[in-house]
Amino acid sequence: MSIDGRGVPPQEMPPHRTGPRRARAHREVPAALGVFVLVLLSLQVFLLTVGVDALLADDDGLAWVTAGLSVLLAAGAAAFYRYLR
Repeated sequence: MSIDGRGVPPQEMPPHRTGPRRARAHREVPAALGVFVLVLLSLQVFLLTVGVDALLADDDGLAWVTAGLSVLLAAGAAAFYRYLR
């Protein structure tokens, strides 16, 4: 605090506190995108696990279906990434 008790003068404030704050919606968008990407990644790992399990169990039909879904999910993630750029 300053000597007169009115608080910290503006010239003594750290640089990150002198600018305007971002709106709440602008702060929540990166967090929401992070959660969405995490869900896509989890689904991709799940499909990989099911596909490998199907291959080990000699279930070619399930292995092909999971491979197709995995490729579709990867293409969707690439399109989503391109849209965001």
